[in-house]
Amino acid sequence: MRLKKLILIFILSTIFLFGKGEEIDINFKNLEIIDLIKIVSKILEKNILLEQDVLGKVDFVSNKPVNKEDVFNILKYTLEAKGFTIIDDHGILRLVKINVDTQKYTEEVKVKNLQAVEIQADLITMAKTLYNEQIETEKVTILLNKETNSLIFVGKEKNVKYLVNYLKTIDAHGSLIAKTVEVIALKNAEAKAIMTIISGIITNQQQSKNSNNKPYISVDEESNSIILMGQKNLLAYYKELIEQLDTDKQQVYVQARIIEVSEKGIQNVGLKYGIDGFQSGSGGLATFSSTLNNGISSLGKINQMGGLDLNTMTHGLALGITVNLLNQNGAADILSEPSLLCINNKQSSIYVGETRSIKTGTTTTTGGNVSENYVREDIGLTLKVKPRISTGDKVTLEITTKLEDVGQTLTNGQPDTSKKDITTTAIVNHGESIILGGYIKEKNEIILEKIPLLGDIPFIGALFKNSYEIKDKINLVVIITPYIVPKTKDLTYIRNQLVELKILEDKFTKDTILRLEKTKLKAHKEGVETNK
Repeated sequence: MRLKKLILIFILSTIFLFGKGEEIDINFKNLEIIDLIKIVSKILEKNILLEQDVLGKVDFVSNKPVNKEDVFNILKYTLEAKGFTIIDDHGILRLVKINVDTQKYTEEVKVKNLQAVEIQADLITMAKTLYNEQIETEKVTILLNKETNSLIFVGKEKNVKYLVNYLKTIDAHGSLIAKTVEVIALKNAEAKAIMTIISGIITNQQQSKNSNNKPYISVDEESNSIILMGQKNLLAYYKELIEQLDTDKQQVYVQARIIEVSEKGIQNVGLKYGIDGFQSGSGGLATFSSTLNNGISSLGKINQMGGLDLNTMTHGLALGITVNLLNQNGAADILSEPSLLCINNKQSSIYVGETRSIKTGTTTTTGGNVSENYVREDIGLTLKVKPRISTGDKVTLEITTKLEDVGQTLTNGQPDTSKKDITTTAIVNHGESIILGGYIKEKNEIILEKIPLLGDIPFIGALFKNSYEIKDKINLVVIITPYIVPKTKDLTYIRNQLVELKILEDKFTKDTILRLEKTKLKAHKEGVETNK
């Protein structure tokens, strides 16, 4: 310990006596690294910040004087062997850990014509563009040694070599004209989707045979930004293309009505009001609506309400009136009225149903105990819609509906399940409705009729009772209506329009029922007079 102190005092004395010159004589053996740091700090007349201890000893034998820069390099090489380096952070030298494993490659480049502090940021961005920093084996760390105007590259050897070669090339020209970096923050589009498009264009165009001049593109998902690196004249083209792709996408508000329609009920309504021309089956609702529409001539007199052109929505309005009429007469049951706000040319989906426990079997333990096994299944309707706006206020709808249900029939003590899918594409006008049907299930119901009091008398009460079975078909119908949100408007505008449309629909429903009742009374009166 005493010898170590004497060596350190001797070296410091030498520095004190000869430090004013350009070179000093320095030799040491078994010197603690921390003491070497103190010596270099004295020689360079710089403060060195130590954020963690560096253990170990070092020897240095020299047969000639060394200058200050050589002394600093001795310290730097010693620290690198221990996994550390020194960087200049705003005028303060900091000892930092390189944080690399033995597979990492390190290379330091002394910049001659440029300022290392100025090019470091561009090179870091370039490294992120070329190599995925989320993958530890691919990322490249770039450290600054301001004291020697150098950059230290740490990472995969192949990646480091490419960046070092690039740095040496532009440093030889003394400028950064060769390549530049652009960071473009997107406002509307998704960065990953834009990157896929631009990457495809770069690959297909093959504008340069030299891979060093090929533009590179990367994405920063956190900021939803595109990072471009390459020749400035090429980047201007891609930057303009990205700005054109990053436009505000138009939206489509899709309304859906999920209705159960009774075939028997719709027939009874037709008989009740004397409406002819409808058909049974999945098309019954549409046919019934068309029959109703022929009689509502007043709809054609309405030209426009707010922003909705009712000349193109007459059939849709009549369909709404039909649903209201059937619902009020017990022939239709409106199960749900979900709505979807869709981005143009992007799929949206909604699920209407419940999660139910379904028995899958039983398990008997060694003690004779029996436990039942269940799984949780989603039972209901899934609706997926992808709208694409075309010219003339028309919307192409790609629609997929899937209905999953559990039946009453048991197989080996377990309920049967059913699944029905419909996938279709339709072109409709703004505000025009389409009907999806075909989800039919049988319904059998026993109706019991009896005379009050008499039907409850024991034994003889059966004489005053009558029961009969009603067989019906229930059709699950999905009505889908798209509304294009104008570019200059928002969703509130469409909702306000739909409120007005609903008011109009309710008004015409009342008028339709009143007209049908009058028609029915008139037909009854004419029939009575004919029979006289």
